[in-house]
Amino acid sequence: MKIQRREKILGIAALGLLGLVALYFLLIAGDSRSDEQLATDRTKLTTEIDGKQKMLQAAARDAKRMADWQKRSLPADPVIARSLYQDWVRTLANKVNLHAATIVVNDAGARRDQFSKISCTLRARGSLGDLIDFMHEFYSVGYLHQIRKLDVKPVQSEHDLDINMTIEALSLPTAETKGQLPKETGHGLLLAKRSEYHEPIVARNFFTAYVKPKPPAPPAPPQVAAPAPRRRDPPTIDPADYAFVTGITEVDGAFQVWLQDRIVGKLWKLGTGEVFAIGKVQGKVETIDPDGGTVIEFDGHRRRLRDGENLHGGIEIKADGPKQ
Repeated sequence: MKIQRREKILGIAALGLLGLVALYFLLIAGDSRSDEQLATDRTKLTTEIDGKQKMLQAAARDAKRMADWQKRSLPADPVIARSLYQDWVRTLANKVNLHAATIVVNDAGARRDQFSKISCTLRARGSLGDLIDFMHEFYSVGYLHQIRKLDVKPVQSEHDLDINMTIEALSLPTAETKGQLPKETGHGLLLAKRSEYHEPIVARNFFTAYVKPKPPAPPAPPQVAAPAPRRRDPPTIDPADYAFVTGITEVDGAFQVWLQDRIVGKLWKLGTGEVFAIGKVQGKVETIDPDGGTVIEFDGHRRRLRDGENLHGGIEIKADGPKQ
């Protein structure tokens, strides 16, 4: 019996539904943990993963640090390392002019198969500048060493210092160098030039009381050209203000008016019709009346002046009569 097309479709749909149900039970219904328990377990696993990742990162940093130490370590053989390092310290002391140097190198102990510690004691004399040179050279190399103790005292009646220094260096059994000191350079110096250490340290006497240096002088103010003095024009003086009528007299039956020019100190004695000059302006006496005053024409104006009045005073006489 042939299976009809419709029956085929129904069979395929039934098989698909059964597959979905089986998948549900496998993925979801098969885990009996509650949603809360699943969330708790997920948080726990995430924390464990983070911890493992941090451990891996720390291990990578330690490996990098150990590789750096192996490059900087003294030779792996402690006996060879002690001999080479002692020669290096002696050569350095002579190079920087430290004198009367005594160097004692000892094994300071070992920690299982991890490292061997070498202790070096240096006693010498020299100036503060010599000590700075020693320290600069010491930290310019990249050896696995450090200065553990430094005692410096001034020597009486001398300019030298008594220097007592304890140095420690390490020799690793996994060191890269075998029969010589490492070639690594140091990275502990902040300043590029040795002179940059000399200038601030040597200039400061550490064995006397500190004296604060004088502050630098303030910069000079900018030079500004002084403005040219302002030229003042002399005040304008009108000579007529200083020409006064000082009196009226009678000479041979004719009246005279006295006009005092106080600027030049001249006294004019003028009769009727006579002219005079005050400054650059001419005037003329028109009439003289002891009781009514003197009429004078000056600078285009006619004025009646009395005793004590200047040429701008009195009463101006116009065509329509005197101005009161």
